[in-house]
Amino acid sequence: MKYKIGEFSKLVNVPVKTLRYYDEISLFKPKEVDIFSNYRYYLESQVEDLKIILELKEAGFRLEEIIKYWNNWDDKIMSHQKEKIYLEKKELNKKIKKIDELRTRMKDGVIYNKDIDIVNIKERKRV
Repeated sequence: MKYKIGEFSKLVNVPVKTLRYYDEISLFKPKEVDIFSNYRYYLESQVEDLKIILELKEAGFRLEEIIKYWNNWDDKIMSHQKEKIYLEKKELNKKIKKIDELRTRMKDGVIYNKDIDIVNIKERKRV
C-alpha cells in the first residue's frame, strides 16, 4: 500500500516535519515523489526501516552515524557506542554525587564551603 506523507506520519507516529528532514538529509527517503505535485509517497514495507532508525536514535546514535553505517553495522560500532554511553553515565553519576554533596551543605537557602561547620554558622552575607 502507498501512503502520502501525512498518512505515513500517523502510521509511524513521526511528525511530517521529521520525515521531510530525514528525506532532506538522505536518511529516510520516500519510495516515490510525484514530479508534478512533489508529494512524497511511502510504502508499508518502509515502516520497519523507520523503526530501526528510531531505535538507533534511542540508543544514542546521531543521525550522521545512522546514515554512515546504515548498511555497514558491526559489533565494533555497537561496542563503541556502548562505551560512549558508559562514559556519559559515569559523568552523570559524578554530577549526581556533586548535587548530593551540595545539598548536605545547604542551610536556609545558602550553600556553605565544605570546611565550614554549617551547624554553628549564624549568617553569611552574599557578595
